[in-house]
Amino acid sequence: MTTRSTLTIPEAAGVLGITGAASLNTVHTRFRELAKEWHPDVSCHAPALSHDTFIRIKGAYDVLVNYCMNYEISFKQEDIRKGTDYDDSKEFWMSRFGDDPIWN
Repeated sequence: MTTRSTLTIPEAAGVLGITGAASLNTVHTRFRELAKEWHPDVSCHAPALSHDTFIRIKGAYDVLVNYCMNYEISFKQEDIRKGTDYDDSKEFWMSRFGDDPIWN
């Protein structure tokens, strides 16, 4: 049975220890790290504390995954270019790595 979390998105990020921007992979990784520590079946903490903490961690994870899965991402070329100074991937590659023969 799943209970609905009352955490806000910033609170959920705080529970998982995520500050600033993060990818969905980062959310998954952080959850797995915390689950290894706090899951009641493996935790070295007191059983009641482990249970309550893990429920809070799982609730925060659910909030963030739901947020990430429902966040629309634009795949328009002009939106993809936002945040970069490059018109295409070749220009980006050349600025980072140049004509290095190893990377040709």
